[in-house]
Amino acid sequence: MSGHRKPGVTGGGATASPPPGHGPAPKRNHPPAHNQRTSPHPAGVPLPQPPRHSSGPPKVKRIVVVYDADSSNGQIFAVAPDGSIKLRGDVVVGGKDTPTPTGTFHASYWESNHVSARYGSYANTPWNKSPLGLNAFGPYQLHLKELESRGVYLHGTMGPSWNPFTALNSLLSPTSHGCVRMSNVDDLSLHELMPNPMGIEVKISTSKTDIPQEPGKP
Repeated sequence: MSGHRKPGVTGGGATASPPPGHGPAPKRNHPPAHNQRTSPHPAGVPLPQPPRHSSGPPKVKRIVVVYDADSSNGQIFAVAPDGSIKLRGDVVVGGKDTPTPTGTFHASYWESNHVSARYGSYANTPWNKSPLGLNAFGPYQLHLKELESRGVYLHGTMGPSWNPFTALNSLLSPTSHGCVRMSNVDDLSLHELMPNPMGIEVKISTSKTDIPQEPGKP
């Protein structure tokens, strides 16, 4: 999925002047929307814990996404500076008409509760204000510097914070519209691992040789 309206941004950065008639631009140094205890919250959805910010070394050095272009299914890996894999999860990417770009890109910032009028009510109500979190973008969306103009992001899926699957988005489409779609469990975990993502490398590939291997493991 990709979209155009950006109601909430986290992760730091400059604030651009809003276009006329669009109201004040979101401030990127605001805490995540789900930590603001906004009301109402999705029924039965426990509020995720605030990310644990650390002044120590970063937990994630790079993100790797490897997918099969025929099935539009793949995996995402969060790789630590020592080469260990901090997160491994399944993803869904774009179909043949809207393929997900491949290459090496760089994260810029997290956006919370993204909405878009392009895909109907399942995308136009903020995740934290929809019953059971029925928003196609999930709780967080990671922007990529080089793909910003193309509207391609890494984001969550429909369902509550504990949803470990991406299948609910099949209500709209079996594939994404070019984005990389994670489960909400992985979306929230990745945000916690790298709450300040600016500059982190994100490699997207269709080659299995790019799947990272942990040191000392075959």
